[in-house]
Amino acid sequence: MPSPSEIFWLEKTRAALSVPAGTDTETLLEKARTDVRALSDLFTTERPRDGKFRDYMSEPRLLAAYGLFFFPQSFARARFALRRLFGLCGRAPEDAPAPLRVLDLGSGAAPCGFAAAAELREIFPERKILITALDRSRAALDAARAFAAAGAAGGNVAVETVRADLRKGVPAELALPPQDLILLGWSLNEAVPAPADAAPFLKSLAPLLAERGALVALEPALKITAERLQRASDAFAANPGKPFFRLAPELGAHPCPLLREGIFWNHEARKWTPPETLAFLNRTLFRDLSVLKFSWCALGKTPGRTFAVPEGAADVVRLVSPLEATKSCLRFVGVNPRGEKISAEIPTRGLSKSKVKKIAAEWERGDVAVLAGTLSPLGGNGLFRFAGTLKKYAP
Repeated sequence: MPSPSEIFWLEKTRAALSVPAGTDTETLLEKARTDVRALSDLFTTERPRDGKFRDYMSEPRLLAAYGLFFFPQSFARARFALRRLFGLCGRAPEDAPAPLRVLDLGSGAAPCGFAAAAELREIFPERKILITALDRSRAALDAARAFAAAGAAGGNVAVETVRADLRKGVPAELALPPQDLILLGWSLNEAVPAPADAAPFLKSLAPLLAERGALVALEPALKITAERLQRASDAFAANPGKPFFRLAPELGAHPCPLLREGIFWNHEARKWTPPETLAFLNRTLFRDLSVLKFSWCALGKTPGRTFAVPEGAADVVRLVSPLEATKSCLRFVGVNPRGEKISAEIPTRGLSKSKVKKIAAEWERGDVAVLAGTLSPLGGNGLFRFAGTLKKYAP
């Protein structure tokens, strides 16, 4: 059974393609596949060199294609980040009778704003959620309002829209109460094209953020965008409270060792189950949808949670690599709250292949692990042998 979100975008597709109401879903999706492929190519092989996309959302067929194929992916990526922020990092808004306010900048059809609403509703099921979506595309904003009006976002969610071009900055006349959450979902690189410094733009958003709120920026997991976001994140971490403290995803206010080395770059990789409509479209598109990759950072005006090493543990690390199985060990790379990169091997002698595979599958890039055991140096250069078990960090 399609979800309310899928139903909404299927109806958008039906109208855009002028397909009769009685047409079955598979036939409708077959007809939409050409537009999905065209939009996917626009984002990849035909991406504008100057990064300036035409307003593809003003084209009904491409807006529908976006809703079917890319909206769910952006929605899921944002939920992964926000779940980490609200849960492990303990930075959910405080309980109060006032509406929860979410500002989605460069929102498009607001998948990130609606992802925030979904996460917030799990914590505060009775509170109203007001999303302010800002984008240059009138059609995208109309779709966001219609999505909420159709009930696809669930109950207690209202959407207000502001039409503005984020490339020109946030409008000075934008008069809003302090926001509990400010989102930049794949729009920072539009407002400030990489590789330009993103920190000044992020800093300019501080007056819009509530004292206990969070500013969350999500970017593609490409080297140029991920490292640019990391430089801005590190800059705020080095100057806490001016105007932001770094909240996530790092475990402390330290420079990123991956950025310093310049070989690999910090990003998340998360397994998910695509919606049925998206999976059907992809049967002949052959895009890799098994894992969602993205880079992100969260900033706030007050300090974040301190990640302490539990008693009896060797350390706490955020995994910055997958857990890789070899013939004799499991390998991983993590960064601890002190900003030290730890490359470790876990001997697997005596474990079956299925057990090793199961352990590796339990962990993803971006997870926070407690090293419940001992670390022994293996020849220096930050390489260790770890004897023990990896456990999920629980505050």
